[in-house]
This record gives sequence, structure tokens and C-alpha cells, in this order.
Amino acid sequence: MPNAPQEVFTSTEVSVTANMQPSSSTERTPLVQPTYVFESSLARRYQKRLHHMQCAICVFLIAILAVALLVTISYNLSENIDDTPEETTTVQTPNSLTLLGMSPGSIPGATVPDKTLKEIPPPLQQLSNKKWPIPDRHPPMWANEPTEEEIASAVLKGKEALKELMDIEKSRKPLPQNTPAIRAQKAAATKADVKPMANDAYVVEVATRALTGGKDISQADGGIGQGPRLNGSFTLPHYCMEKPEPCKLSRYRTVDGTCNNLDNPLKWGVSKTPFRRVLPADYGDGVSSPRVGVDGAPLPSARDVSVTVHRASYVHDSSFTVMLAVWGQFLDHDITATALSKGSNGSALSCCDASQQKHPECFPVQLDVGDPFYEDYNITCMEFVRSAPATTCHFGPRQQLNQATAFIDASVVYGYSENTTIMLRTITGAQLRMMKVGGRELLPASTDPHDGCNNAAMYAKGRYCFESGDDRANENLHLTTMHLIWARQHNRISAILREHNPDWDDYTVFEESRKILGAQMQHITYNEFLPSILGADAMFALNMTLQSEGYSDDYDPTVDPSIANHFAAAAFRFAHTLLPGLIHNTNKATGTVQYVQLHQMLFNPFELYAANGSESAMRSALDTLVHAVDPHVTSELSEHLFEQPVAANVSSATKLGPCGLDLVSLNIQRGRDHGLPPYPMWREHCGLSRPKNFTDLQEIFDESSYSRIQNIYRSVDDIDLYTGALAEDPKGRLLGPTLSCLIADQFLRLKVGDRFWYESSDPTIGFTLEQLAEIRKTTLASVICVNEGLLDQAQPRVMEAIGATNPLVDCKELPQPDFAPWFNTSTGS
Repeated sequence: MPNAPQEVFTSTEVSVTANMQPSSSTERTPLVQPTYVFESSLARRYQKRLHHMQCAICVFLIAILAVALLVTISYNLSENIDDTPEETTTVQTPNSLTLLGMSPGSIPGATVPDKTLKEIPPPLQQLSNKKWPIPDRHPPMWANEPTEEEIASAVLKGKEALKELMDIEKSRKPLPQNTPAIRAQKAAATKADVKPMANDAYVVEVATRALTGGKDISQADGGIGQGPRLNGSFTLPHYCMEKPEPCKLSRYRTVDGTCNNLDNPLKWGVSKTPFRRVLPADYGDGVSSPRVGVDGAPLPSARDVSVTVHRASYVHDSSFTVMLAVWGQFLDHDITATALSKGSNGSALSCCDASQQKHPECFPVQLDVGDPFYEDYNITCMEFVRSAPATTCHFGPRQQLNQATAFIDASVVYGYSENTTIMLRTITGAQLRMMKVGGRELLPASTDPHDGCNNAAMYAKGRYCFESGDDRANENLHLTTMHLIWARQHNRISAILREHNPDWDDYTVFEESRKILGAQMQHITYNEFLPSILGADAMFALNMTLQSEGYSDDYDPTVDPSIANHFAAAAFRFAHTLLPGLIHNTNKATGTVQYVQLHQMLFNPFELYAANGSESAMRSALDTLVHAVDPHVTSELSEHLFEQPVAANVSSATKLGPCGLDLVSLNIQRGRDHGLPPYPMWREHCGLSRPKNFTDLQEIFDESSYSRIQNIYRSVDDIDLYTGALAEDPKGRLLGPTLSCLIADQFLRLKVGDRFWYESSDPTIGFTLEQLAEIRKTTLASVICVNEGLLDQAQPRVMEAIGATNPLVDCKELPQPDFAPWFNTSTGS
């Protein structure tokens, strides 16, 4: 891919039209780009001020009427109850919250349904036939167990194959730096210690193929099934120990998730363990090769599916803001981190270079010569490397590795290894390291020139990307800002706890602060995020609604909370369809509206060095509406992912690029790489009707998706989970039934399968009732406001659009937890 000279712009400096990539005018791209800067006229300012004055008068009149009504009711009550002593009533002056029926201590995260609800709502009633959480379907054991000699011979073949692979890797050239492909691989943030684990898994994979004779067994029989344990054949990973040491009980979580489940202390939900496989894998050869069609022929190119089904749309969902997608990504990075295959010394693999010997972990996306976008750049191959294989403790089909802990535990802030947490901490003071810039605190600087984010132009200005608990923090400006907000939140809480508990040591202050942050993330997720995407009614029906007071003891040690493979590789990627192509921000002082293309915010966190950078980023996420959840994805992600802007002195007529990747193609390819079964099987898994032919899809898909999917896939049993689930008609809800099912099942497991769930009454690990009452005051709006000093207003429910019941209010009116219940208390480790 040819590289053009680079020039980096901050989001307030960028001229969007100057940096648009050349493309043909198709129905996926508007013929005329919108105007990106609008100056408010004097007349508009006058009308705006007049409107504000009228609103103020209305609020004042409503307040007077409310007071009069309260006085009247009070008078009537005193007249009717003769034996009640007369007392003076103080009427609180109403503010923006009380006029909406919201007390400053209890802003609801969503409308909670009537507690008489007994069934899942009509669009999802079919799901009520299932047991929740939905049991996994485990593959059968091999009918004929191989002999020790057969196993030894197969393992030898595997080790010989690994040696050949390592020889190939030594001679291969890695991906060139500063390209969209290298940034995509860097975004996966694969840790260095994954490579040795993946090498062992590769040996098992080759050995499994040797033991099964390379024969494919039909999916109906559970693929090739599960073979014997690897005992004696390998040095097993820690999670394969059958009788681990008993856990030492502690008040606090471990950083890596071990000892959460005392019966499965090294495996369930633990960092660097395999994803949970819900349905038997569907690999082309039954062992590891990517999924193929039911007739054995290759599936349609992932890019062809993207172009045909997932073309861009410009219809917004007026109910939610970009903050919904921001929290979704921040949360996703807290619970999932898929490791990628790497080359020699952890280098990024190059898969489209035909001059190099093919690497078995390469699975590039093939592009048509006449591709409506990439033909302009003469590109027919999109880089894609397979996820790293993970040992499953048995011979059997390939599995993938989750580097993160499954639990919502704020590991995205602190990291999921002790080394990362130690690196992020100050030496004393129980604080997270920060960098002072112009009197403001930013995340510490990352000085790694090969992190996919740092670049020479910013180095020259003394600006660097940032370090955080998750290496993906620099992936986009909104995400980086969210990391900054929560790092500040830790330091704010730890300072308060240290001041009022001088006898606590650094360990106690730090761990108690980490415990509070994890609880706040759980509360926001189940009080604001999940009700928005699943619906409060479905939340209640599935026992996922939070308690308004007291404890909730729903912990079930038999529930495996580990992240499901299909959840990480397909289902939870629905939020990509939410993102609009343009992010807008309004300057309140001047009335100026600024727009920035979404791809300009990727790997571009340098705006945070500006005086109002973090405030601007947060405001744009609160102001910009998202798209609906449907198959349509903005061309910013389907054509320009991870590209750098073209320098101003390069003519667009040259069509040099750089041009970006297609996120939709990568998502579809990832599902095939992971051997995810086709879409109809997931509907059946959820208790929904399983389509047997395309006609059956007419009542399930929206009309346009139905016709396009029918044109691109040969069989209904070829449809990818990602594409099929997004094509479902949601019947007025945000998500269709299959996505609702798969996402609800995972988050139900994360609630009832977490021994450290914040509502627990366990006296060792739980909060006191007084502390729990304060945790419940947490909202994402309040966390943002208290840690972003320049932000003076926000809507109480920041994931929802501003409206009559969710207006902009003064940040000072938002509820904040009072940490007094933590003062002068004793804790135990």
C-alpha cells in the first residue's frame, strides 16, 4: 500500500473536506458533503436568548404552582387530621432536577417497569422458554480414545510443524510501520507472553489433526468433539491444573481474576484463559481452518458481504448519544481482549505480501478488482491475521484466548496483571501516575515509538500517546478521555479515603478505591447501559435489575461468567453500527458548530493536550446522536478505518492513499476465523425459530436486508452471525431478539457468576448498607462532571439524548456519593 506524506491535525484544526479520501459516488457515500462549520447569526443568538428567557419564566411559574399545590395539600391534611401537632414546613426551592421529579440523590438510570411484570416482553417472549443463563452445548468426547503411542506420534508431528513455522517466521518481513494494517494489529494489544502459549496451542492443533486423520465430522455431531486431556504431553498452562491450591480469602479481588470462583479458581473469568465456547466450533476441516459454506465451498468474501449488506446509512436514532457507544467500548475493553497471532519476536504478521512464504496464521480478506472503493487504489487484499490459538487442556478444535478478566472489575483502569498495576501506581500515596500539562492532569505518556499511535510529528511538539490499564486506550479520542476520567476518579477517591483514614496503609487505600471503582462501573452498566440496549422490562424479566436498597444475593458458583467466544467476536460488536460518520461539537460561547470525521479521532488522542481538550471530547459524545442498530455502518469505518489523513500538498487525483481498512469485513472475517456457527444455529440456541430457507427470513429480517442477504449468500445456513443478527427487525427495540438473547445471557452470567458482585451481603467482601446506598448514587454523568472541571452542564442520563425528561442541568446538581461511610472504618485484607 503506497504511503503518502503525513500531516497530523487536532480535531479542532482539521478541515474535513480537505482530507476526504477520493471515492466514487455510490449510494454509500453522499454526493455532496455537509458544511462543517456554521456561524450563528445575531438573529439566531437573539432568538436563542429570547427562548431561554421564555423557558426561565415558564420554569418560575411552574415552581410557583408547585409550591402553591404543596401548601394546599399540606393545609388540607392539617384540617383533616385534628390530632396532628402543628409544625412548620420548609419548602425546598425547586431546581432542574426536582421539577422533573428527581431528587438530587436518586436520578433513575432508566424507566423501571411495574414489579408485577412476570414475562419477557412480547418481542422477546420466545426467549422465555429457555433456562437462564442458557446452558452451553458441550461437544461429545471422542468415541475411540487414541493410544499413548498414537498421541506421542501426533505430538511429535506437532512439534516438528512448530519448528518449521518458527523457521518461516525468521525469514519473513513484518508489516511496515505507520500503516492502517499495523495500527489494526496494535489495537488488539496482544501481550508478549501470549506467543509461547500460542506456540503450544499450535502444536496441539497439529497433533489433533493428526489424531483425527484430518477428517471432518458434521456439525450435527458436535464437530470433531473433545479428545483426551493433554496430561504428560505438554507443560500445561496454569488453568489446566485439576487440583489447584486452595485460595486465600481476601476482601479484594485479585488483579487477574483468579480465586473469584473458589471451585474453578484458575479458569472461570481469569485473565489469559480460553473464551467460553457455547456451541461446538464450526471449522472448515473440523479442527481449525476458517468456516466454509455448508456445501464445502468458500463463503462469499467478507468484503462483498460488507458492500452488499452493510452499506452506509445516514439515519440517526434520536434516543441515544455517542456516549452509549463510548461506554460500550470502555466496558468491552474491561471484559474482553482477544489476542492475535504474532510473528518472530512478537512482530506483526504481513499477510498480503505475495513475495513472502505464506504464514498459516494469515487469513486476508480478498477484494474484488472492481471494488467500489478499493479499486481506486488498486488494492485486492486486506490484511487480516488470525486470533492466537489457546490451549484448552484437551485435544480438540481450536480455541481463542481472552487476555482480560471477564469480570466488570475496572481492570481497564488498573490492568489485568500485577506488573501493569504496579507500573501504573505512584510509589507512595495509593495514587495512579499522572502527567501534569498546563496545570491539568493527563494520563502518563507512552514513549513507545512502535505502539501504533505515537508519531514523529507529535514527538516534535512534545506530545505523546498515553498509558493506561488497557493498551487500547489510544484507539480513539473518546475512549482515551474516558480512561482519563476514571484515572482521575481513582485519585480523587483515594485522596478522600487517605485524608479521613490516616491509619490506613497504601495497600488498603488503593484496594478500597479500586473496589469502589469496580462497583461504580458495575452500577453504571446495569443501571444505565443495559436498560438502554436491552430495555428495562427485559432486564427485570431476566432478574438483571439492580436492587434499589439492601443487598442482592444472587451469586451462583455453578455459573461460569467467562466471556463467550461469540460475544467477543460478533455479538457485542453491534455498537459499531451506532457510530455516526461525523462527530459534532458546539462552542457554547460562540455558537459555532464544529464537525470532525470519525476516522480522524482514531489513534489521535493529542487533542487532550489542548486546554479544553477533554471537555470538548466529552461534550461531543454527549451532543452527537448515534445511528440505529442495523446492518448499516458508516463509510468512516468501512473504508477509512485507521488511516492517516492525506497531507495537504498531495493531490487527491493521484489516489495514493493511505486508505483505511473495512471494520465490517474484519468483524465478519473474525467470526469465520473463530469457527462461529452460522446465524440460524444461534437463533435455535436462544429458543427462537430456526430459519430453514430464505423464505423463513422474510418475517425476521427487515425488507432491505432480506433481499441483499439472499443475493450474497448461497444458503441460509451460510449466513454469518454478525450479519444475520444485525439484519433482524428489532420491532421497536434497539436490538433484535438474537442479539438481545446473546448479550443478556453474558451479562446475566457476569452478575450472578461474580462472587465479588457489589450488591453482595458477604461481610468479608461486600459493602455496608450505608456504603452501598452511596454507591447507588453513582451515574456516569456524575463521574464525568466531578472529574472534568471544565464541564459545567450535562444531561442526567448521558447515554440518552437531551429532552424534556433528560435536560441539561448544572453539574453541581447531579448526585455524588458521600464517602463518609468509609471514614474511620477498619478493613481486612
